[in-house]
Amino acid sequence: MDDKQIKEIKEKVERLLGDNRLRQAIETLGTDIESLQDWDLRTRYNELQTAYKYMLEYLRMGMQDPDRERLYDELVGRCYTLNELISVTRESEHSTKVYSQKSRRYKNLETFEEIIAAYKENAENIRLASMLPADECRKVSQELWHEHERRLAQLWEAVWTSKAWTKSTAERIAELAADEECMANDRAAIAGAITMSAMKCFEPLKATTLCRLATNSDTAVAMRAATGLVLVLLKNDGRIRYYREITAALETLQEDALFMSRIETIQIQLLRCRETQKIDRKMREEIIPAMMKNPKLSGSKFSIEILSEIEQDEDKNPEWGAWIEKDEIKGKIEEMAKWQMEGADVYMSTFSQLKNFPFFGEITNWFRPFDANVPAISEILPANAESGKTLIGSICSSPVFCNSDKYSFCFTFKQIPREQREALLGQIPDEADMHADENIDNRAAVEGRRAETISNQYIQDIYRFFKLSNFRHEFGDPFATPLNMIESQSMSALINSSNTMLRIFRYLVEKGYYNEAYKAGLLFEKSGEGDAQFYQEMGFCMQKERSLDAAIDYYTKADIIKPDTLWTLRHIAQCYRMQGELEKALSYYQMAEELAPENLSLLLQTGESFAATKRYEEAFARFYKVEFLKPSSRRALRAIAWYSFITGNDSQARDYYNRLTEMPKAGYEDYMNAGHVEWVCSNKAVAIELYNKAKALCNGTADLTEQIMHDKETLMARGVSEKEILMLRDLVGS
Repeated sequence: MDDKQIKEIKEKVERLLGDNRLRQAIETLGTDIESLQDWDLRTRYNELQTAYKYMLEYLRMGMQDPDRERLYDELVGRCYTLNELISVTRESEHSTKVYSQKSRRYKNLETFEEIIAAYKENAENIRLASMLPADECRKVSQELWHEHERRLAQLWEAVWTSKAWTKSTAERIAELAADEECMANDRAAIAGAITMSAMKCFEPLKATTLCRLATNSDTAVAMRAATGLVLVLLKNDGRIRYYREITAALETLQEDALFMSRIETIQIQLLRCRETQKIDRKMREEIIPAMMKNPKLSGSKFSIEILSEIEQDEDKNPEWGAWIEKDEIKGKIEEMAKWQMEGADVYMSTFSQLKNFPFFGEITNWFRPFDANVPAISEILPANAESGKTLIGSICSSPVFCNSDKYSFCFTFKQIPREQREALLGQIPDEADMHADENIDNRAAVEGRRAETISNQYIQDIYRFFKLSNFRHEFGDPFATPLNMIESQSMSALINSSNTMLRIFRYLVEKGYYNEAYKAGLLFEKSGEGDAQFYQEMGFCMQKERSLDAAIDYYTKADIIKPDTLWTLRHIAQCYRMQGELEKALSYYQMAEELAPENLSLLLQTGESFAATKRYEEAFARFYKVEFLKPSSRRALRAIAWYSFITGNDSQARDYYNRLTEMPKAGYEDYMNAGHVEWVCSNKAVAIELYNKAKALCNGTADLTEQIMHDKETLMARGVSEKEILMLRDLVGS
């Protein structure tokens, strides 16, 4: 049976269970298990089949059983688990994938206890060697650390490839991950092995083990276990309700305030991963090229037109504090700094090409905390490299770089010329050294910040594994899913506090996930703690989703709580304008004008609304005011020119279009509209010349003729016949 057939059978059973067809699911498993030479799985199947057979028989006989529904759910859960075990076991028999190869390797190797014993003996020998005289210690330690690499890889892979767990297995692995005889970094790595094991072959005992370790006293173990728990439960969300042991463990965790705060942090960090590809693309295509072109970080500013179309003017409220200056270089660096301060993954593009070193050929190494004692690293770095006293040491100890990237940096460091290596190994200036010490003191005082750093680095490590490793195609990518706990059946209860919900809601709004933000907002709204800003943001989400009635409703609530707010009034007006209710829009625009009589964008929007209702005098008054306040405003000049043409003031329209076409970077629409003026005034030759200039600037002839036809009603209102417009289209298109 090949991988495709194995997958088809597994998915068939999952569909049957999803459709509540337990009997057919069990029968399908029975057909699949017949040729499988695994007596443990056969025993599990027989027990499952017998239990359901008796349940149906008792039901047929009319026997009362108050636990029947609970037992039914338990059987569904067992069926899901058995389906997973059969699928992975079959795949492991013949597949060339790395998981299957490792699984076959450990199937008949030493027992798990022997692997643990060998690892612990090595760890103890390393500890004893550290007490030897320096020269002897160095020689012995090198040998022991090389052995340690083998022992850790064996241990990690044995945990990872373990399939069906018994209670004793779960207990032993949980003890191992918390055992102080194991090295701290190795305990953290084991938490990753449990996660990867559960991601590959889900078993409820693996999930409950992660629950247990998520409150471990070792912060690194706890944060990695909590992160893994979230990933595992989200991957298997639809079936978690069938495992009472998992739901009971989660209910217990809800009573742990520290765990709950950490889950909130992890949720934001996982949501932040969605931005990594956007940041990566922006770094490659914009920031790095711009910095390469401007090594002195100087340059002209982007010319951002404040007077944009209404689509562009659906802006977030500046009071929400989510804006960045837009200088060409300065703004890009500030944006990058902002990402970094948020904990965003800004170095993915930098290190993505540095994951082909042999070190990354071992899966274990993708999930390890950075450790200068790793032989491949200790051969490169001097003894004090992690102290932070050197530039390279600062990088290796920095919370900004994830563990995977630190390893990449060290291997790259080995390849650079000696002179540059020595410079990086030199002492950093006293100021920087003092600053580093200050940061260390701060980090020691704030354990929460340390925990946040650990989980953020670990999530970035996992992200790199699923996106960059040579094994990535053999695994399902969890980062291809939303990773939103709010929409999870099994985990939404872990983030149900109003503060957590509000934080997630505002993060989603800031990053532009408006539909998801709205769903989170609905949950927060039930708390009754919504303020004016919350209702503004909810309205903004609905406006972006084009649910304009709902947007107006939320904006109105914001206006009631905090009346006479310019931003709120403008956005209510925008919604009414997009609905075509221009009189209502005008009433709100005018209220907004009273608060900001010289706001250029507002004046233009109000003027355009007046023009749309054919109240041209009031419209022109606002356009002229914008022109007075900002003579270079293209949009004001265009509005005056166009509505002068519509109202028959061709002389004024011509004057303004002349001004527009003489400005740098005049648009094709300026030449086209100027052509309309001349065509109506019977200056056909001049009009054709202007249309040709427009055509040269337009995307093509078809686009220009389409625009001319778009203006058909206006031209007809100015006396141009329909047939003449059709001929004009053909003339311009020839």
